[in-house]
Amino acid sequence: MDLYAYSQIENEEIKRIVKANGIEVPRLRGYRLMKDEEPVTKDSIKGNIDCAIVDVVEWLCRTEPIWNVNDPGRLYSSSTDRKCQYYLTKDDQKDYDYSGIRWDRIHGKKRKILKFEIKKAKKKVLDQFNTWNKYAGRDNVLYIHARIGGNNWNFYGGFELARQPWFIEKVDDSFDNTYCDIYAKISVR
Repeated sequence: MDLYAYSQIENEEIKRIVKANGIEVPRLRGYRLMKDEEPVTKDSIKGNIDCAIVDVVEWLCRTEPIWNVNDPGRLYSSSTDRKCQYYLTKDDQKDYDYSGIRWDRIHGKKRKILKFEIKKAKKKVLDQFNTWNKYAGRDNVLYIHARIGGNNWNFYGGFELARQPWFIEKVDDSFDNTYCDIYAKISVR
């Protein structure tokens, strides 16, 4: 959830632009004028990738049964906590976040599964931030954050949105794919 974008829903300038361009998006969660935005730095992208990689291991440890890529949920229990502690490391300053992977404890099929899931997670992060960077600083682009990512795209008329004259591109949020970022061409100021 992009809280700054959420705070801009009632921005009068943005409301005027949205209305003038005929932009209507279901499950709207926010806007940003891309002219006011800076590109995301390579270091920030790397940090997001590192977090996503650790998150993949935690997710796989919390599936039932363990390392089940078909289980979208997470099970929080003392058993899955022990599995996370076995496969992940924590930063000395923080005792609540995992910060690294114990690769020496991951072998065979688990390692193969993990490498593939990490590859997918990296791609999601890169797609999201490369798309952002493509439009950052542009006067004629509006960023729209909505809760229609992933399978929600089909259920909430995403294909109809993609046919709109203002639609440029859509990318699912790398952290929570039920959200997506939509980039819209705006012509009226």
